Amino acid sequence: MDTTHTPHHPLRDGNRLQRAYYRWAEPHYARMTPELREQSELIDSFLYTRQGLGAWIGWLCGWAGLAAGLHGAGLPLVVALVIGILLWLGVTVIALAAWLQPQAWFSRPRAGKAFLMLTLGVTFGGLAGFVVGHAIKHGGFQIGTLMAGFSKALGTLLPALLISVLSLMLLIWLVASASRKAQAARLATAQLKAERDSAARHAAEADLRLLQAQIHPHFVFNTLATLQHWVDKRDERAGPLLRELTGFLRSSTEMLGRSSVPLRDEVQAVQHYLAILQARLGARLQFAIDVDPQIATQQLPPGLLLTLVENAIEHGLEPKIGGGSLQVQAQRTPAGDWSLQVDDDGMGLSPSAQDDVGLGNLRQRLRHHFGPRAQFSLSARQQGGTRAQIHFQPEGA
Repeated sequence: MDTTHTPHHPLRDGNRLQRAYYRWAEPHYARMTPELREQSELIDSFLYTRQGLGAWIGWLCGWAGLAAGLHGAGLPLVVALVIGILLWLGVTVIALAAWLQPQAWFSRPRAGKAFLMLTLGVTFGGLAGFVVGHAIKHGGFQIGTLMAGFSKALGTLLPALLISVLSLMLLIWLVASASRKAQAARLATAQLKAERDSAARHAAEADLRLLQAQIHPHFVFNTLATLQHWVDKRDERAGPLLRELTGFLRSSTEMLGRSSVPLRDEVQAVQHYLAILQARLGARLQFAIDVDPQIATQQLPPGLLLTLVENAIEHGLEPKIGGGSLQVQAQRTPAGDWSLQVDDDGMGLSPSAQDDVGLGNLRQRLRHHFGPRAQFSLSARQQGGTRAQIHFQPEGA
């Protein structure tokens, strides 16, 4: 099953105009840095939605106002519209560049170059506008009349050019400054979130280590007490019990030092655990373990299966006169799901039963490692006793 997921993009998945624009813009996006691409896509996505209609209306009103001013200054309407849209496009492009790359407008070499280019552009635009307006007014280019008019208008033209350059520089600086502050705020927010996530992760890991260390202390102490009694009595059962306890402590200690272990390692620890209990309880405990070899490498939080088995022994079989049997199963379904199941024919599940410390820890660790992909259930069996089951869904399901 293909689990590849492509995130939704409002332009790529939009109407015909939006899709056409995205196809044109995508190669340009690919050449951008991730941060610049994110900002560019956000701006484009906004402008090509209903919410961005106000921005387009504002832009058109600005162009119309500039053209009206030029027309009022004496330029023909068509010329005023053309010059106005060229000037307004230039201002828009420069403002967008200042927003997307504000750092370029604060470094000295780049800022100086930008100031020079703006000065030249405004000067050329002013001169071109003067020449075109003069030609239209006099019906052609007359060098003498043009130079005379230029000399007369120089006192007005130069201050106007200077004011235009300074106004544009101020506009660009304000836009770049606002963008840089916004980027700094986003960076600070991202850093704060990362620090909080890191602290929460470390706290969760510390809690898990503490929970793991609390899994089996009473079992070990009870086994040591039995072993000491048998040693004192020179009981021949002391040797096998000591070997099983050593194997259990070695395997469980190695597991608890890791964040996850293969199912086969967990099963080995369970076998040592049940062998120890069988040595202590004798005929009161019978058990069987059935694990599908196909899932023996599945990763689990250490001590997970041990907790289920320990809970079945402590609350189901030990209180029952005469003991009982325990079945441990790990099976996989054709769909890829798999489950851990521990059945006992002990005392059964009390109607008022609540999670003890072990099962509470188990639920926390399942949430930490698997999230919603693992579900734990504890239920009464029809033939008596209790069934504890953890159902796992594969990643990407």
